Amino acid sequence: MGIFKRISDIISANFNDMVEGYEDPEKMLRQAIREMEEAINTAKPEVAKAMASEKTIAKELASNDAQVAAWTHRAETAVEAGDDDLARKAITRKKEYEKIAAALRDQHEAAGEASQTLRRQLEAMQAKLKDAQRRLGTLTARQKAAQVRAKVAQSQAGLTPELDQDAFNKFDRLARKVEMAEAEAEAFAELARTERQAEQAVEALEPREEISDTEAELLELKKKLKKP
Repeated sequence: MGIFKRISDIISANFNDMVEGYEDPEKMLRQAIREMEEAINTAKPEVAKAMASEKTIAKELASNDAQVAAWTHRAETAVEAGDDDLARKAITRKKEYEKIAAALRDQHEAAGEASQTLRRQLEAMQAKLKDAQRRLGTLTARQKAAQVRAKVAQSQAGLTPELDQDAFNKFDRLARKVEMAEAEAEAFAELARTERQAEQAVEALEPREEISDTEAELLELKKKLKKP
């Protein structure tokens, strides 16, 4: 009867406490479901035997009750016919069947109670199994959702700073490129201004150089001609 002790233990099991008390509740529930399925498969033949025993005893009881009725009728017939000896024999046989029937009736009652108890336990365990399977489905869905949320959280926690830093790095590189471009532009502008200034200086000097030469030649000419 150890199997029915296991049935009783499973029926009285509190899945909420079991789930909360394990680090891996899904694994624990799957194990419990496997054990329950094994217990149910083992219990079914026992329950079937109890039910078969009840039916067998019931048939024997019905047969003996029928014999009691038959010998009662024979005793009555013998009495009506005035055959007391035959009536006594019939009554004796009737009493024998009555004793057997009384014993069978007690057995049938006990077998019926045992069969009903085992059937109720089996039905309760089957209901408990369905409950565990539903809880497993819900728990699995919740656990998968939690894992997805955890992965998203981990992804955000792990990648966001890196993405932000990368964005800052990109900005810094872009800023340096802009600054370099601006510096190059300023350098080109400065070079251009220097070139223009040089050209302007040359242009400014050229006329003065021409005037100077003329003036110098004029002075030389005046000196030669002794003119003031």
